[in-house]
This record gives sequence, C-alpha cells and structure tokens, in this order.
Amino acid sequence: MNRYEMGVIIRADLEEDVYRAELDRVKGFIDRFGGSIDKIDEWGKRKLSYPIQKLTEGMYTFITYSSVGNTPKDVEARLRLQENVMRFLTIRMDENEPLAMPAPAAEPAPAEAETAE
Repeated sequence: MNRYEMGVIIRADLEEDVYRAELDRVKGFIDRFGGSIDKIDEWGKRKLSYPIQKLTEGMYTFITYSSVGNTPKDVEARLRLQENVMRFLTIRMDENEPLAMPAPAAEPAPAEAETAE
C-alpha cells in the first residue's frame, strides 16, 4: 500500500454543518475506493493567495491516508464534481517518511559579543 497526503480547500462561507458534511463526503470517497485514513489535520479558515471564484478565504484540511495506486485518481475524479471544494492536491509520500508533524520552533541564534576597540 502507498501513503498519500491530500490537501483540500473547502469554501469558507459555508455553515459549520455544511462544511462538516463536505469533509465527511471527502473522507467517504477515500473509504469507498479502498483507502484507510491515517491522520486528518484541519487548519481552519485561511486567506487564499489569490481569489478563487471571487472568494478570498478557504477552509484548509490535510488528510494522510494509505491505499492502493488507483484510489487517488478515483477520489480526485469525484472531488472535481463537488461545488464546495475549491482546490485539492494529492501527493504520494515516501515510504520512509513519518507522518507529517509540526516543525519544531527555531532556536534563536546566540548573540555575538560586540567588542569595542
């Protein structure tokens, strides 16, 4: 089985229950085509880089799942027909790559001592 990560942007102007129904529909597509969801990371409402369908915000969600090779193609074919899904992208993850985790905070560089001569 291969591991995939899919990013989905759903319209931000939807009510919470409609948004949840859309997200459940996306998860249902993955389940229907033989995938098993490993992790769901909801980022919430974010500003888009450029307007899409005259909207400037979207609800970002990232889903990590395992499946056979045809599943991403079948899921994306169904997502193209969903009105409330603005954008989506699926990438295949490396076998040895761990599940996506937040990056550790960068440690500040030590201050260099100023020498007055």
